[in-house]
Formats: sequence, C-alpha cells, structure tokens
Amino acid sequence: MPMYNNLLMKDSEVNEDYVKKFLSIGEVIIATEPTYIWTVLGSCVSVILFSLRKKASAICHAQLVEKEFSTKVKQESEFNSKTEILKNDYRYLGRAINYMIDELLSLGIHRNEIVASIYGGGKIIKNLQDIGLENAESAVKILQDNDLRIVKKDIAGNKTRTIRHYSDTGITQVKLLDPISI
Repeated sequence: MPMYNNLLMKDSEVNEDYVKKFLSIGEVIIATEPTYIWTVLGSCVSVILFSLRKKASAICHAQLVEKEFSTKVKQESEFNSKTEILKNDYRYLGRAINYMIDELLSLGIHRNEIVASIYGGGKIIKNLQDIGLENAESAVKILQDNDLRIVKKDIAGNKTRTIRHYSDTGITQVKLLDPISI
C-alpha cells in the first residue's frame, strides 16, 4: 500500500476530517462518514454507488466475472445480509455489487437515489484475452439489471488507473498512468 501513496494525493493534502482507506482487490468499503478511498486498477473494476441525501458511498475492487451469478440483488427477505457476508467473495463483480446495493438499501437509501460510476477494466497485458473489458461490460449489465443510473464510466483502454474517491461528496478523481510493457 505505501508504494501507491505517491500516485495520489499526499496524506497531508486530504482534509484531516477524512478517514483514509486503501481499497485492495476483493474488498468492499461502505462509507457512512467522510472517507478518502484510493486504489489502483488495471483490468480490475471499481464500482462506486453514491447517495447524495445520506452522503454515503459503497465501493468495490473486483477482478472476476461470475458466469452463473444472478445479476439481480436479492430481496431483504431472501437472506440476512450480516450472515451472507461470510459466504461472499467480493473479488467477483456480481457478489460485490449486490452486497453494496443491499447495504445501501439497509441504510434507508432508496434505489432511485443511488447513482453509479465504473472505473478500470483496462487491457494492460498484451496478447491476452481482454479480461478488463469483460469486467467493465459485466459491471454495466449488473447495474442496469438493478435499475441503477450510471453517471460516469472511465473504462477500457491500455492504461492503469489510480482513483481517489471522497465518500461524502461522491467526487472521484482518476489519474491514468502510462501503459506498462508486459
């Protein structure tokens, strides 16, 4: 994690009222207090869900598409989200996005006030299948299937991205890094 700090803002440049968190592969962060979240993406995808009214965000760093996973979020009556967490693996887009939707709904956020943005999905390794594009397209489909409005997409291409997200404002900044030769 410390090696990524120079790619983004210095800690001293982030308001001291913010909690600072690095988002690793397979993680989901649900932020209900001002939180500065940063990560680095290649073919992985980060989906951010945001509610302006609650000033809350959910963000994931997923790397895999599940072929047999339902793209619709389960209704609250179908499972207890606190026990479902133990069964999930948030490296998978479907599981991560569905969990984030469920958590935001449990905070009293209405589905129609959630806006979504998608980042990453780059093709950073030449001569291999474009896993990044598949990840990004899967994220779009899952969000559309759940009737969520996508307000921003910064996806595909051949560059790695660093993103920094401010959970209480919904502002996300992206920095593209030069392609690496792999």
